[in-house]
Amino acid sequence: MNINIMIEIILDKNLDKEVFYDFADFSIAGVDFGGKIKKDHPSITNENYKKYIDNFYQANYELMKLSIQELQNKIYSTQSDFFLATKNVFKKDYSDKKFTGALSIFDCNPRYLEKNLFQIYFRRDLLGKIEVSYHETMHFLFFQFCREECSDIIKDYDMNSGLLWNLSEIFNVIVLNQPSFQNILKREELLFYPNLSDAFVVASKIWKEGNENVKYLVENFLNSKK
Repeated sequence: MNINIMIEIILDKNLDKEVFYDFADFSIAGVDFGGKIKKDHPSITNENYKKYIDNFYQANYELMKLSIQELQNKIYSTQSDFFLATKNVFKKDYSDKKFTGALSIFDCNPRYLEKNLFQIYFRRDLLGKIEVSYHETMHFLFFQFCREECSDIIKDYDMNSGLLWNLSEIFNVIVLNQPSFQNILKREELLFYPNLSDAFVVASKIWKEGNENVKYLVENFLNSKK
């Protein structure tokens, strides 16, 4: 049986080397990513990280391959429902898009908009990995929608920091707690960044006022912060 792969899960240890370099001393919106790395890998350093990652992948290769298969199978069985639910949110069909998720030994879970690429921490349980996979995919769809439908509104905003980035994180919490997504995720979507709690209240109010219209949310949330 041929399955249309919308989200493919892979291993990429070289990406983990880039992530360590970028996140070893990085924190944002109340989350210390460098601290999370050190907690899981206390002996990793700026001097040994390349060898450390090579050794870790070698020692855990079979475990990570099994994790990939388990996650890929779950995505195969749920991706059609996910993209149908996103069509109801955006009023656009994004099921022809392709995304790649790379397992990671670090609990940072970044996304790279220009590549449709994201990471998933491999030690999460299956529901946790599914949540990250669809959380990050939702980011890509949100920004795709913004580029297509809100280009004038977002032209002065950065997609990787600041207000539009804040809204992308808040948007996921609002939307992924809808029943159509919860039927897939089976776990409440929580606000990951504590410093965004006040903005979440503002955005939630705008979302309801606009009858759950994404463009209305983007325009009015950004305007409310001017």
